[in-house]
Amino acid sequence: MGTLVVQRFRQTHKKAPVELYLAAVPVADVIDRHRIDILTRDNPGGYQRAPESSRIRTIARYVIGGEGMLPTALLVNIRHGAWFEPAGTLLGLEGADALGVLHFQDDEPWWVEDGQHRTLGVKEAIEYLTDGKRLTRLNYDFPVVFCLNFSRSDEMDLFEIVNSKAKSVPTDLVASIIFTRVTEERASGEAGQVSLPALRKTAGVAVSHYLEHRQPWVGHIQGVNEPKDVTNMPMQANTFASTLLPLLRERWVHVRFLTRPDDQDFVELCRLVHLYWTVLADLMPDAFRDIAHYSVQRPIGVYAFHELLPEILDACRMEDDYSAESFKNKLLRLEEWVQSATWHRETGADIIKGSGNRAAIRVVVERMRTLYLPLLTGLPAEDAA
Repeated sequence: MGTLVVQRFRQTHKKAPVELYLAAVPVADVIDRHRIDILTRDNPGGYQRAPESSRIRTIARYVIGGEGMLPTALLVNIRHGAWFEPAGTLLGLEGADALGVLHFQDDEPWWVEDGQHRTLGVKEAIEYLTDGKRLTRLNYDFPVVFCLNFSRSDEMDLFEIVNSKAKSVPTDLVASIIFTRVTEERASGEAGQVSLPALRKTAGVAVSHYLEHRQPWVGHIQGVNEPKDVTNMPMQANTFASTLLPLLRERWVHVRFLTRPDDQDFVELCRLVHLYWTVLADLMPDAFRDIAHYSVQRPIGVYAFHELLPEILDACRMEDDYSAESFKNKLLRLEEWVQSATWHRETGADIIKGSGNRAAIRVVVERMRTLYLPLLTGLPAEDAA
């Protein structure tokens, strides 16, 4: 059993009182016990970004150079088995409840919610100073704020608070955290507490997760903390989810797909979007076979085709026909915009050969919509002036 002398202080989180504990901890103890809950494909419930080597090296050089003061407290959670014993209990003193002893299991990890780069930077400094000799134990303490027995979900809360107030977090990681939180709340019967923007973001991320395991999107959606590969994986899950907002803002889509208690994972919506892209791939096999040289599966193409998706799906709804043939018949109205040659990055339409910025996307959408929307029939003729 390990112990630390700590000072207890109280704050409020989600309108409930919370106790936290401040201590000065030898850096070696933090390094030995720390864990980081990094989000990866093998750990989909994680919430931390992958450590950045450049930031770790910068901190290590800072410490080695002798300046090395890191006065900001690390935020650490001990998930299980830790408890606080006030000094008043130990010494028989009434009212001495701010100071005391933190008890924890020796083999229980310390989950670093904020401060992973400082921890790993000092660790690298120690390894550099050791240089194959006996391990150097720096005379160096970390200020640490401890949370006791918080769940992983509580850790996510604090991580989001710290990073939204203090420094930016990659948008794909934020989207993944929102997805995890909303999914948990919906599964627990707390769906009524989910905000509309968070619900839409979660539905969009769910679609991206569904598609990334199915053709034509396998290998083309970048996972959180995966190395960037703009050639083969030009879309992040968060970006893909954002492109679906025109569809997800539709009232009938909200009612039909986002709030169904019997479809917690938005599977019906995922299947429809997947079918849409399957039909597009059948219409433009060359463009989908060579993502490096075509832009259909890049932001300009994804944004454009998802802008049109609400109108196509609404027509399917009116006809009560969501078949591949129904999708195909509607997409064929787009003429050159469902031909591979149009989307070639070097020889295609001029607007496609540009940067793919918002202005270019708007132009493409306008041209597609002009072809897609039929003239209204049945209107009375205008009276002559």
